[in-house]
Amino acid sequence: MSGEGDKELTFWGHLAELISRLRTVIYALVISVIVVMVVPISLDFSQMSTANPWYQTISSFVITKMQSDFLPADAGVELLPISWFAPLEVYLFVSLGLAVVVSSPVIMYQLYKFINPALHQQERRLVYPFVISFTGLFLFGVALGYLVVVPATMRAMILFTGLLGLDPVYAFSEFFSVVMTTLILCGFVFTFPIYVVLLVKVGIVSTERIKKSRKFIYLAAVIMIALIDPEPSLITEITLIIPIIILMEISLLIARRYEKQREQTEEQQE
Repeated sequence: MSGEGDKELTFWGHLAELISRLRTVIYALVISVIVVMVVPISLDFSQMSTANPWYQTISSFVITKMQSDFLPADAGVELLPISWFAPLEVYLFVSLGLAVVVSSPVIMYQLYKFINPALHQQERRLVYPFVISFTGLFLFGVALGYLVVVPATMRAMILFTGLLGLDPVYAFSEFFSVVMTTLILCGFVFTFPIYVVLLVKVGIVSTERIKKSRKFIYLAAVIMIALIDPEPSLITEITLIIPIIILMEISLLIARRYEKQREQTEEQQE
């Protein structure tokens, strides 16, 4: 399907367009990474000295905040930098994760603009609702991951460690790898209702077909979460799948409205 009044691109034209969009996404990520790594969280530099020339950046603040929020004070958890480069790896990894969150509107906008030539004029009007919905759901997923999924997963893992009679000592880099990967995963998982609505709106799938395949979709979602999650646990799967089911049902209701509008338009044209 091609947009009205648009010249159909060749393979190389599509490739050039894709490279252009990816370049913009990379620029947004690089700028965001630099900002969170360099910009101070406070303009008070009174604590700096020759012995300690460092100031607290956005990334270092988030790293400290995550440790205090996700590691129970009464559990006696200790994080150890196993290698010399572990702190630097964590700093870069957390900065990249923050950059993905900050750049999510740009990422989604560029994706939409890439598929824009394949849409009709009336479908292109959805660009801003699409970007806003994606950003909102992505941030909702990250927030849910931060407030519920990660704390529940960490407590479960710490309890299991104690059950085996082991000391709660973990690698510094692995802890943040689990946290950041889980948060980003939660963010992207919760954007899936947008794709359901879009697929139905452009007529690729029907709501009736999705409803019939619902149980398989939910099962696939649980399996996907278990495979992608660096520390899969029943707590993580349950905490994620319940809101996913709710969002799925809401997206089907919205998609059904678009489906009815398309059917009425087709009947009028006939």
